[in-house]
Amino acid sequence: MSLKPSRSPFWFFIALTLGICAHTALFKWTPPYDVVTQAARNIVQGVNPYAPNPQLDFFKYSPLAGLLMLPFSVLPDALGTFLLLALQASLFVWGLDRWARVAGYPLSTSVPMQWIAFFSVFFDAALSIQVGQWNVGIFALMLLGAAQYAEGKYARSGLVLSLGTNLKLFPFTLALCLLTGRQKRFWAAFLAGLALWFLLPSLVVGLRGNYRLLTEWYQLMQWDVTRGQDPMLDIATFFSLHFGTGESFRTPLAVLVGLLIGVTTFLLFRKGDTPVIHRFLLPINGLYVVLFSYLSESATSVVATGGVFLIGMQVLEDEKHRSRKVVLWLIALVLIPMFYSDLVTHNMSQWARGFHLKTLGYLYTTVVVLTLFWKQRSQAPAGT
Repeated sequence: MSLKPSRSPFWFFIALTLGICAHTALFKWTPPYDVVTQAARNIVQGVNPYAPNPQLDFFKYSPLAGLLMLPFSVLPDALGTFLLLALQASLFVWGLDRWARVAGYPLSTSVPMQWIAFFSVFFDAALSIQVGQWNVGIFALMLLGAAQYAEGKYARSGLVLSLGTNLKLFPFTLALCLLTGRQKRFWAAFLAGLALWFLLPSLVVGLRGNYRLLTEWYQLMQWDVTRGQDPMLDIATFFSLHFGTGESFRTPLAVLVGLLIGVTTFLLFRKGDTPVIHRFLLPINGLYVVLFSYLSESATSVVATGGVFLIGMQVLEDEKHRSRKVVLWLIALVLIPMFYSDLVTHNMSQWARGFHLKTLGYLYTTVVVLTLFWKQRSQAPAGT
């Protein structure tokens, strides 16, 4: 009887992540947690949660996201912070495991695969967790939604991705790509889910109060007052920083690349290449978000971990070129998470942040993922 491979890397990842959640809750100041809990209190008190607060950053999430923070807002800050971060971390582990399995990389079958997955996602996920934002949990919803779509659970996928889109808008990019697959159950569930999640706060604040909250949220995002407060990592900011270019090309370039992704996805679905597209769709969309969203920041880069993970999986798949693939994977790790972590000196970390080194990492990972994608397509038999 064959024994199942050890899950020690998996449990090590969970234990280390929970340790980071506890350390963040007990010893680190996490302003984003105060932002979301105060927004919850403001909503139930009839105060605009999106108004400027001289002591806090802007609340950028949906009214539903604010109301979901109500249970945490009544807890002591340390306990509430730990539970919120631990919940996101657990959801992320579950989502990664589900998505990896449908992408053809079941983590439970191989210890080396578990270790590569651990190093591919841990550093960026840990950084995002310590910041205290919601990006890790929202990306977990994208992972789950993509996995459910690949499994043919189109209604569940639509509901999950519509929830992620309600909480923060960038999961819409993945949902929009999946819509090109023309699965009516997904489309119906996604649109119905959007209506449900946007209307749900009405049960607490009434229809008029919910409409006011949605209007205030829209006004904040349209006003775009949040831009420029922190160094953003999108490609337009990078070119402006290093080459003195203007930002007028930002929106046209984002729309053009988005259309290219959408058209390519549509053609792949039309040809029935769903096993291929499910493997690469999430990283392509994640990298699109971090490269073209003007709100792309260090914590948002967790959406790039899908691409790093796939590069790492090539180390196990391609025995002939394994050493070359190891180098490609290690470069991605160095460019994106390593220089922003505590693994390097403070001066090196500050230089990387000032240079926006992660943006180069996004570009590099995009090129490698797309190269692997087309190489596999050219080598694969027709219809696979």
